[in-house]
Amino acid sequence: MNLSEKHNEWNQVLDEVAKLINPSYYQSFISPLKFFKIENNKLILLAPSDMVRKHVETRYLSQIETAIYNIYQDRYHVEILTEAKESAPVMNELAIDRFQPTNNQFNTDYTFENFIIAESNRLAFTACSEAVNRPGDINPLYLFGSVGVGKTHLLHAIGNEIIKKEPWKKVRYIEMTSFLNEFVYTVRQSSRQALESFKLKFQSYDTLLIDDIQFLNSGADKTQEEFFSLFNFLYQRKSQIVIASDRPSYELPIHERLKSRFTKGVQANIQPPSEDLRINILKKYSQIYGLQLDEISLNYISKNILGDIRYLLGALNDILLFKKAYNYFVVPYDKVKEVVDSRCETRRKTSDLTQETLIDMICEFYNQSRKDVMGKSRRNEYIIPRHLCMYLLHHIFDLNKTLIGRIFDCKHTTVLNGIHNIEKKMEIDKKIQEVINTVRFQFDLI
Repeated sequence: MNLSEKHNEWNQVLDEVAKLINPSYYQSFISPLKFFKIENNKLILLAPSDMVRKHVETRYLSQIETAIYNIYQDRYHVEILTEAKESAPVMNELAIDRFQPTNNQFNTDYTFENFIIAESNRLAFTACSEAVNRPGDINPLYLFGSVGVGKTHLLHAIGNEIIKKEPWKKVRYIEMTSFLNEFVYTVRQSSRQALESFKLKFQSYDTLLIDDIQFLNSGADKTQEEFFSLFNFLYQRKSQIVIASDRPSYELPIHERLKSRFTKGVQANIQPPSEDLRINILKKYSQIYGLQLDEISLNYISKNILGDIRYLLGALNDILLFKKAYNYFVVPYDKVKEVVDSRCETRRKTSDLTQETLIDMICEFYNQSRKDVMGKSRRNEYIIPRHLCMYLLHHIFDLNKTLIGRIFDCKHTTVLNGIHNIEKKMEIDKKIQEVINTVRFQFDLI
């Protein structure tokens, strides 16, 4: 649909934007915008004042562009102009003072109060608390650990705590893939103004919370350069930067100068949950869900639903649905066992381990392409997953080293060294232990 011919349907875009942001902010900043024209794949809007224009450019541009795409299935770069200043209305001061774009950005269930502390995550929890109480003092804060150990929970908890204590502060949580997509789209506009707007937006944050930094690929030089510039700007300005990853910073597939920046602050490793922590998590969330499960039920869930914390919470959601469906006041142990056993049986039925799927899983864990892992490059980010594949093919499929060598197009001695390397690293490298256990659990081998 051609927007220049259908500008009267701008209201559809407004309706779509209204779904994406807080209603009070929509009324103050989005509703006053007027459609002006389309020019060179650019949609131009008019704002009633510079204040409205700046707020929208800084905080809502991506939502507007997303809404346009959702409706018209076409990409338009949005540019906002200011109407004649003498006719611009005075903004409601109360609305401006209370304006906070992150109020609906953070998951309200992810708070410090709801985070269960144990030895495996105590350092990370303490560091995150310090990032709130003494922002910029430990900068950057780098959290790392395998999936489902609470990294995202802590990032959201920081955001929730800051806007509760200091609601005027600008805080942003963003996944690295979203940052990359936004930057790539901005660059494709071939507009200096769009790129400057992108930079100013991210430079304006008091606290920037970045999830899944491992997706910042070493091949994207321009993106890394922009991220490096942003990092330095925020660091020098004493803005708090918190980064989460599935691996330590030295394993990231990024340029060395960025790795060195990450080592300046605090690096906190979050270990997989212990048995006690798993039980405490189940107790906490069974209370939140109103399940009030007994000790026998909690222990059965913990011992049979292995893997990360998400598996545990998924089992509780199954039990909660069972409770609602059959109108139980308290779900008895035999019914809990029935639900848990059903979930385990479903996992067993859907598990289909082959040599190919095993290799693909390892590539996914380490965010590397199959081509690189199966290749001959000696870069560390490829060697570890390559050796892990060799180790697991040998121990799970009982393949001899000569056959594994044929799969990887290498010598028998190379496979022998690779397996030995993993066996040696397993004793000290928690991530390798986690990956091996996760693979074995995923396919019902433990």
